[in-house]
Amino acid sequence: MTPIRTFLFAIAAMLSFSTVAAAQEAPLEIAGAKTVNAEQIFELVAKTPNIVILDNRKPEDYAAGHIEGAIRLIDTDISPETLGKNVAAKDTPILFYCNGVKCGRAAKATAKAIELGYTKIYYYALGMDEWNAQRLPVAR
Repeated sequence: MTPIRTFLFAIAAMLSFSTVAAAQEAPLEIAGAKTVNAEQIFELVAKTPNIVILDNRKPEDYAAGHIEGAIRLIDTDISPETLGKNVAAKDTPILFYCNGVKCGRAAKATAKAIELGYTKIYYYALGMDEWNAQRLPVAR
């Protein structure tokens, strides 16, 4: 094989591997968190008045419609300081969500909160994909 063909083959192989990695979906469950669906969120909010709902999406997604009472905190900005500003204590209940399993931001945010020692974590894996499909109310 010529050097150019070898180089092109290597580039094509790398691109195919990155496409496979990008196509992976976020997990439906995360150890240390309780996975909830849209219906369970209503019950959770009713029974847990101090719950903090964190929307882990981009500003434009949040502006287009979010769960009422949600605070936007993108997954990449989660740190001990940013969580501490929004969550009173490490045992305060927190619900994380994003656009769903193809988005994956809530999975990353949930894992980070668990790593930081937060103990009452709820993970809405299906996120706004399910919420909007069920035509549930959104705040703007």
